[in-house]
Amino acid sequence: MTILILHGIGGKAGDHWEQWLHDKLTEKGHTVIMPNLPQSAHPDRGLWLQTVKKNLKDVNVNRLVIFGHSLGVATALDFTEQTTGKIRALVSLAGFPYDYGSDLNNYFMKQKQIDFIKVKEHLSQSFIIYGDNDPYVPQKALHDLAVELGVSPIVIPNGGHINTEAGYTSFPLLIEIVENLK
Repeated sequence: MTILILHGIGGKAGDHWEQWLHDKLTEKGHTVIMPNLPQSAHPDRGLWLQTVKKNLKDVNVNRLVIFGHSLGVATALDFTEQTTGKIRALVSLAGFPYDYGSDLNNYFMKQKQIDFIKVKEHLSQSFIIYGDNDPYVPQKALHDLAVELGVSPIVIPNGGHINTEAGYTSFPLLIEIVENLK
């Protein structure tokens, strides 16, 4: 399988649990793509999508699993909406489906509304994971992504923003998800 790992705003490839996941999945024989998304402190939504498309141009999406963290999930959803074929799985960690009013990312989210009908057409499975005490994203926005994708979320007690500050430098559940894909 090919695995794509997308960081969030202000991040870089390998932040939080991402390098650990990259290394573990590479050891298991998967191809792992973990790009640095450009201008991460103040990203451009179109540029992030263009970067993902460039990294995935020769990838069979039927064998693609995307892990997105926070704002990186919006880019994963944008790619999923526009792709042809059916992506094997999307795993959202602290992702959200719309502008919830944060000055940090509202300009990014207001640029485009995600078409969840198309997203669901192009997605075989999805997993929504978030902390019950995320300090950045409201619980409603986190939960609404699960509602939009028609899945039950995995809510982590005291999981925070599923980042290093919340203790997430590794996350074995993510390996289990890949190993148990249908």
